[in-house]
Amino acid sequence: MVLFIHRYSGNMPLNTALTISSSYLLSAITMIYAQHLTVGLPDPTTDLLYPGVLLFAIGIAGNFYNHYLLSQLRKGGDDDTGYKIPKDGLFEFVTCPHYLFEITGFFGFAMISQTVYALAMAFGTAAYLVSRSFATRRWYESKFEEFPASIKALVPYIL
Repeated sequence: MVLFIHRYSGNMPLNTALTISSSYLLSAITMIYAQHLTVGLPDPTTDLLYPGVLLFAIGIAGNFYNHYLLSQLRKGGDDDTGYKIPKDGLFEFVTCPHYLFEITGFFGFAMISQTVYALAMAFGTAAYLVSRSFATRRWYESKFEEFPASIKALVPYIL
């Protein structure tokens, strides 16, 4: 999704792109395998399918919308590579709302599959993206003197 809407300030090295793609592919394969291992086991006592689908949909939609907002920062074309502070949507409150929605989507997926592996993936992804959001906020503070102190890293008003 991000590939189709972003205008990057530079090129991503091939080894970085392959590492990220391989990580997602391996995660998808292992989640499918973990789901396959549950065939024949009793169903969980609480069915979280529908709330999980709702949470997953919110996560995907929010992630897409916030990546779209980021893509609009560089309307000037390929030669517009200057950094800007995003202003719309949840960017008024947090530096990385796209990470917040990505975490939401992963927990929605964990609720849909109801496997320990999917839940572990959701927690692992959350831990990684929380640390990335704090690093992003520090970067904004270092690059922009006028960066508002009220903007949090990931969760509005809290974190």
